[in-house]
Amino acid sequence: METNQTPIKVISFTPSADAELNRWILNYYGINFVEKRHAPPFFFIIRKFYGGNSLVLCRIGDKTLDSVRTIIEHFDALADTDKKLIPESFAQNMDAVWQRYNSDLGGATVTWAYTNLLPYKDIMVRPLSLGSSWHERFFVKHCYSIPKNLIWKVQKLSKYAADEAFNEIQKIFTEVDSLLADGRKYLYGERMTLADLAFVVSGAPLVLPAGYGGDQYEQGAIPTFEQFPKELQEIISNMRQTPAGKFILRVYAEDRYPS
Repeated sequence: METNQTPIKVISFTPSADAELNRWILNYYGINFVEKRHAPPFFFIIRKFYGGNSLVLCRIGDKTLDSVRTIIEHFDALADTDKKLIPESFAQNMDAVWQRYNSDLGGATVTWAYTNLLPYKDIMVRPLSLGSSWHERFFVKHCYSIPKNLIWKVQKLSKYAADEAFNEIQKIFTEVDSLLADGRKYLYGERMTLADLAFVVSGAPLVLPAGYGGDQYEQGAIPTFEQFPKELQEIISNMRQTPAGKFILRVYAEDRYPS
């Protein structure tokens, strides 16, 4: 794929899985981009200004791609056949797979993670504001209750919702365990597709792979294992031991930042 010399502009909500997936996608396609990360509530104000309704916006000249799926489809159409993340042989199944991994798993992970972590200001200030401007970081640090309560309300969080979400997470991990039981390298064959990226990014907060967040060498917009509350560390340790959890760790290690 030929890349434009002028970087495209990306506006994102710092810790969101869609923002992480978008970074990976653009890196994979070799797209030159500049990302402007924003903390809540600033991102939601800026998003409204640009007319977007997702957690990532991509601007190519005067054109705005307002969802990670739209971004993927735009660049996949330009990719060589052997680089397409939505190969023609799998295109008819992609909507169902996308729904399962990006929407079902992604939504459940958001509910589980935020419910359990938002009460801990000392843990969450950094993920919510990483990479944003100094005044946004200052706001999140000193007015933490505002972004905390905003996310809690918008996501309709509760202990019950988090427990239900974790049940859904376990169910999807078990489904992936079954897919991997025959020794395949990727979920739907021997080459990486959008299905793999959707699953590993959505499931990343359950196993905390190195490299999440767009920086190969620094901690990204996700707490470290040591920062997680003790009661959640056991869950993460257990999820890392599942075939699905090991798959996430391997794909991040081998494919997120290829040498």
